[in-house]
Amino acid sequence: MKLKYKYLFILVLFILPFLFLNNVSADYKATVVNPTGAKCNLKSNSTGYCFYSNNKLNSLVTNILWLDTGDEVTVHTDSEKIQTNNTDLCSDYYVYASYYSAYFKKTYKGYYCNAYLSSGSLTDELKNEFKNLGFPESYWEKLAILKTAHPTWSFVAVNTNLDFSEAVKNENISDRSLIQKSSSSNYAYTAIDSISFDYYNDTFIAYDDKNSSNPWYRANNGVIAYYMDPRNFLNDMYIFQFEGLAYDSSITDDIFKKSISQVFGLDYLSKFTDDFLTAGKESKVSPVYLAALSKQEVGNGETAGTAINGEYNGMFNFYNIGATSDDNPVLNGLDFAAKEDESTLRPWNTENKAIVGGALWMSDKYISMGQDTSYFKRWNVVYNYLISKGQIKNPYKNYQHQYMTNVLAPSSEANTTYKSYYNSNLIDTSFIFYIPVYNNMPVKTTLPTKSGWPNNYLKSLTINGDNVVDFDGEIENYNYNLDVNKEELILSAKAVSSKAKIEGLGTFKITEDCTKTIKVTAENGDVKNYKVNIKLTGTKVEEAIDIATTMNNSGIKNNDKYLYGFNINTDIKTIKEKILIANKKAIVTLKDSSNKEKNSGIIKTGDKVIVTVGSETKTYEIVIYGDVNGDGKISAVDYVKIKNKIMNTGSLSGSFLESADVDRNGKVSAVDYVKIKNYIMGTGTIVQ
Repeated sequence: MKLKYKYLFILVLFILPFLFLNNVSADYKATVVNPTGAKCNLKSNSTGYCFYSNNKLNSLVTNILWLDTGDEVTVHTDSEKIQTNNTDLCSDYYVYASYYSAYFKKTYKGYYCNAYLSSGSLTDELKNEFKNLGFPESYWEKLAILKTAHPTWSFVAVNTNLDFSEAVKNENISDRSLIQKSSSSNYAYTAIDSISFDYYNDTFIAYDDKNSSNPWYRANNGVIAYYMDPRNFLNDMYIFQFEGLAYDSSITDDIFKKSISQVFGLDYLSKFTDDFLTAGKESKVSPVYLAALSKQEVGNGETAGTAINGEYNGMFNFYNIGATSDDNPVLNGLDFAAKEDESTLRPWNTENKAIVGGALWMSDKYISMGQDTSYFKRWNVVYNYLISKGQIKNPYKNYQHQYMTNVLAPSSEANTTYKSYYNSNLIDTSFIFYIPVYNNMPVKTTLPTKSGWPNNYLKSLTINGDNVVDFDGEIENYNYNLDVNKEELILSAKAVSSKAKIEGLGTFKITEDCTKTIKVTAENGDVKNYKVNIKLTGTKVEEAIDIATTMNNSGIKNNDKYLYGFNINTDIKTIKEKILIANKKAIVTLKDSSNKEKNSGIIKTGDKVIVTVGSETKTYEIVIYGDVNGDGKISAVDYVKIKNKIMNTGSLSGSFLESADVDRNGKVSAVDYVKIKNYIMGTGTIVQ
């Protein structure tokens, strides 16, 4: 590689993984590498699609990825001079390209000058060819560019006879399609339904490698659709996921080894190049694909880890076969490697046996079954096609028996394979690509762009100071009866996520039945509307004429001596509020059982409410049934007091004696004792 391209190549390798995953947009649509570069022969000041030819790039390139088959470019004349270090970049025409990397949050721009791109066009001849092959029209333009660029390539339409939306839906079940958060653009690609996101605890639900720093989550419908749509990958860099994976005996060992070396680069796996070549020969599977698969599954330099270092039970697993979704899938794969199976050379207690035996397993379980492309191994949608061709060896129906759950795997493997073939001068070999076709395909599919935290659940809802009992953030409709004599409604709430925004809270004057809406907006823009349906109840009271009428209109249960019907932990000030609503002219004094003034705190048996209306004054004692000792709670102390009363070892009187008659039958007996005991144990209730 020439020195002036050295840093460019490093830049490409560093940026490329993020570029494809972040849905590159802007003027430049390319997401791939072409080390030769090139220039379109389109007319100046025009835009079109081009593909490269194998000519050297003979001018300066700045901060840019190389063009690839089907990239859209714009050609300008040299009248629009661009200067770098006082040197003209272009002496003739130049191609300008710009792309935005969401990962780096930066736009990269650069120029191609005086290179040799050719333009591709969809001729009538190619239209007829692709139509006769069974490809829908939406495939033709990209296939035409590929065919013009690579005349030796062949394309086979694999009619899945599946509705595209239905196929996506089936691949979106449970843990069939996973993605790492690091692969997403700020959660844009992760699913946020109830089995993917725990809205109550404000966290994504991990489905694989749960204890790692980068676990796997369910991909959302848009991501699955994008990666299942073959049209998104009809370019040089990613088409090799449709490559037939059978071993090509026409390619020499030296060329294969060179290609495998290109796959591994300086990776730790490179020392096993000969083993992968042997694996390809014995399994009849492309050794370049096997290398790309291993690179995808375990390639990680000298830190490749447990899967291939023999430290766990002395086993090796270079393809992560059997590494099923779990807290630690790698260890599952090594347990699989330890099982005995002569046909696949197991146990895989040497590197060679793991590489060759894994390839034999792959051939037997997938390649020979008709799942003979990287795409079909990941997305098993080929069953109907195999049946139509009389190839019924594969017993696994659609969406079953899929090698991995990673939605990115086929494109990543294809990327690695392409670079290997290109650098080994194999790019124009007579490849056959088996490309799936679905029914009712959309015009196009794109990666989701919505980002941000998705939680728009409320944690609690409070109406007029009282928490809504049994509130559930998933339930969006609530009914509330408001006393017609209380003209104000106070709504307050808390969101589960601190990143959510709440609207619609506050104090409202209510004069008629209505609905108040609380709008909760998640950071990603998703909205949940909680509705509180307000119904006015009761009779409007202008003014009570005496204490009895006042107390009855207040809604407080009462008799000549006692006030009752209060929930445990009710604040005593609510009694005063209710009486004053019933009669604004009433005077209410609150005291505890020792006659000390008490304006707040929980209601207890023995507390007193003194009501004065005009010249009339009446004192009521409060009864909390079951609160026999007057501490405002129902506990073991209370049933001991009842027990002592029954056994004549203790005495009770007044409101305390009344509170001991839990079943309201006019006497204190063992039944009352049992009711309190059951209440404490959570097996019974006490009606107030």
